[in-house]
Amino acid sequence: MRALLVTCLLCAALVAAEPPPLKDDPRPVNNICPVTGLAIDPKIPAIVATTKDGREVLIGVADAASADVVRKSPVTYLPAALANKQAK
Repeated sequence: MRALLVTCLLCAALVAAEPPPLKDDPRPVNNICPVTGLAIDPKIPAIVATTKDGREVLIGVADAASADVVRKSPVTYLPAALANKQAK
């Protein structure tokens, strides 16, 4: 009975544990550049943005010019990146 209780508690702890920050995932959260609306270029390093809850995510971009734009204000482009669309 005690082993069952311990197992249940461990399972509950695993289920309740917060997922790791998204920055641990080396892939961008998007496939569409939030600046141009084009497919992202995996050769261009993604830009780190921080969500309201403190998680860091990677925003992929289509070209170097888009990278410069997003780098200046990643939070501006974060909602579009998370929605996988071009920012309006």
